[in-house]
Amino acid sequence: MSIFNLYPYINYNNQKATYILGKAELIQQYLTNYNNFFSYTIVDGDRPDTVAYNEYGDSSLDWIILVVNNIIDPYYEWPLSADNFISYLENKYNTAAYKLSSVIIPSSIAYYYYAGLPSDPPELINSYNYTITAETYEAIGRPAGWVPKSIYDYENELNENKRSITLLRQIYLGDFQQQFKDLFING
Repeated sequence: MSIFNLYPYINYNNQKATYILGKAELIQQYLTNYNNFFSYTIVDGDRPDTVAYNEYGDSSLDWIILVVNNIIDPYYEWPLSADNFISYLENKYNTAAYKLSSVIIPSSIAYYYYAGLPSDPPELINSYNYTITAETYEAIGRPAGWVPKSIYDYENELNENKRSITLLRQIYLGDFQQQFKDLFING
């Protein structure tokens, strides 16, 4: 079953459109009870349908995984596989991915962050919770304690952060599906 079969249609600018905002009410009800979920780490090659099959025994329940994790676009909000990540980088930056991992090449630096000086206490280092651009770093005279982060490392960190998701416990699947249907059928 596709999730969009459950969504009602509305008239928007004289066109029939799928009303996707109605899910918020139901999702909030479930999200407030953390006992309904368990943590899951997406491994390279996992897709929403394969996770649904492995965890729920039904690949068509992939929509539940996406809804619960507020993933609207699985192409950009789901972690990329290693090969797809390299392709994504090379297409986005129009250069070889290995060049983007260098902090020697100025155009491969995403930003600078404060790593601290040997004399800095950890709380001071942690208080610098911001980054500066390469241009700012140069303009203020290359201050000590700031280190570059490569575009590759920055993009990889963003991709890796997508690997931690939550899954609805199997015992709540039927109730969740029914409430989702009721929400859209009865309003």
